[in-house]
Amino acid sequence: MSYVVCVPSYKRSKLCNDKTLSTLRRLNIPKECVNVFVANKEEYDEYERVLDKSLYNSIVLGVKGLVKQRDFIEGMYKEGKHIIFFDDDVSDIDLSMSDRFGGKSLDFFFRTAFEECLKKNSYIWGVYPVFNPFFRKDRPEITVGLKFIVGCFYGIINRPKLKDIKLTITRENSQKEDSERTLMYYEHDGVTIRFDKIGLKTVFYGKEGGLGRFEERLKPQEIATKLLLEKYPDYGSLMVRKSGVHEFKFKRLGPKNKKNGLKKTRRKNMNGAIRRRESNKNVPRI
Repeated sequence: MSYVVCVPSYKRSKLCNDKTLSTLRRLNIPKECVNVFVANKEEYDEYERVLDKSLYNSIVLGVKGLVKQRDFIEGMYKEGKHIIFFDDDVSDIDLSMSDRFGGKSLDFFFRTAFEECLKKNSYIWGVYPVFNPFFRKDRPEITVGLKFIVGCFYGIINRPKLKDIKLTITRENSQKEDSERTLMYYEHDGVTIRFDKIGLKTVFYGKEGGLGRFEERLKPQEIATKLLLEKYPDYGSLMVRKSGVHEFKFKRLGPKNKKNGLKKTRRKNMNGAIRRRESNKNVPRI
């Protein structure tokens, strides 16, 4: 089961090199699997000059804007391709708290994550959005249903032509794009998967590049959150942190289907045979 690792980056060539690309190398992900996506020719030249060529396969000239860049990436690859998205500032991925993945390779985790998607009829998987081991230690290995998929590290089974999962509310400024993506996947597929023992370290609010300064993001985040609540009132509520950050607080919902019955889909197994799976069979509702 092959996959590709895609790293969108903007005006942070050294950070991308020293954080995400170096982390992937340290965790033994082959450079042939790793592509970096930049916004324009100027950025392309800068990244080509700065990045260590032993850390990646290619630099791809894409488009400006995180959501638009993700759309560009998905459009590059065929239907069904397994794509892993990383932000450019990931400094560590912790598998050690997991009974299932502790002591195993990151490559093993990637492949297993997509296998779980196939088993549970999900097209997206993510990891716990907080690195702090205290919050992960008592979590289950996998949670299934409506689970917030943080945008700095997640995987999808590609569906480049499916309009129902194309982001609209957060398309222009990318604030809360991971919340909208989670909601759209759950609305369309009835399920998302999250590995709650797995954590990662990243810089959520950088001084430049990325999504901009913290203060500049507060108002757009508030607007995006309220628009998401208007569109998806049954899936969450508003939470305002002491910092002023507005959050879409997800409800604890299990797998769903639109007709309140068993959702069945056809997939080909590795031998080419067709099999049916009941997506909500034996899935814990937490």
